[in-house]
Amino acid sequence: MADENVNEAQEKKSGGFNIMGLLISVIIAAVVAGGVSFLLINVLGTNNPPDSGQGTTPFNPVEIRVRFIVEGSNKAFMLKGGSDVVILDMLSFTAGSDSCREEIANRKDQITSALQDLFIQKEPPELSTPAGLELLNRQMRDMVNRITGYVGDKAKFGVIEVYYHITAITSVQ
Repeated sequence: MADENVNEAQEKKSGGFNIMGLLISVIIAAVVAGGVSFLLINVLGTNNPPDSGQGTTPFNPVEIRVRFIVEGSNKAFMLKGGSDVVILDMLSFTAGSDSCREEIANRKDQITSALQDLFIQKEPPELSTPAGLELLNRQMRDMVNRITGYVGDKAKFGVIEVYYHITAITSVQ
């Protein structure tokens, strides 16, 4: 009888030890799997590119040609002093979006007035040097972007390039 009690106690001990060992093994496996998953996620990161925002689709600017002064129309603008004029045969813009093209069309009067204000500040020698023409180009682009509201971060969707053809700079009597 004493031998049976000892055998039962050993069976209970060994059975309890097996269940306890199994529980410990499962817990260790779960902790290791969780740790490995955490490290993989941190090391590999997410599948989103680093520069893209969540839920936003990238919008690339397009290039749309906007003819402001049609070739052959010869538009004259007064220069500083009032005795000289510059004659533009053609003026066009490359816009970065269709909405900028629409704004240029809607604000044609304002842009024409601003062009007159810009040219009235210029003297003939300024318009006959590469540096002067580059400055004029930049000033026209900035002026149209300011009028249409494409400044700051939106500037890449506004006027990108300005193209013009000066036919003549002449005196007016």
